[in-house]
Amino acid sequence: MADNKISKLFAILSIVVIVSVGCQNGNSVEPFNYERDTPAWLKVKIDSMSTNQYYHGSQVYRYIWRNDFIYDIFIPVSSCVYCEVFNKDGAKITFTGDIMLQDYLNNRKDEILVWEWKN
Repeated sequence: MADNKISKLFAILSIVVIVSVGCQNGNSVEPFNYERDTPAWLKVKIDSMSTNQYYHGSQVYRYIWRNDFIYDIFIPVSSCVYCEVFNKDGAKITFTGDIMLQDYLNNRKDEILVWEWKN
């Protein structure tokens, strides 16, 4: 009877250790790297922005929205907010109404600052 309890305890501890190690390995996320993680089309756009005074003080953010990367360009001198939002392929996203914009604002996550024009 005691051997049976020890066997069960050993089996449970083994499972806990295996699950614990597996979770630790599965949760490791590499930090954002501009060169590796920025799409080519966005690098070209940022290169263009970095020489145009209109974009002085601008910031480019990456979010996850609807299970995909979205790139949001904030331009301080622009009167249009959320007009420079692109999907991962560089296609411009046009918010077709308040519901879609609210969904974007409420459900985007994992904000990463990709680039900024520092003063």
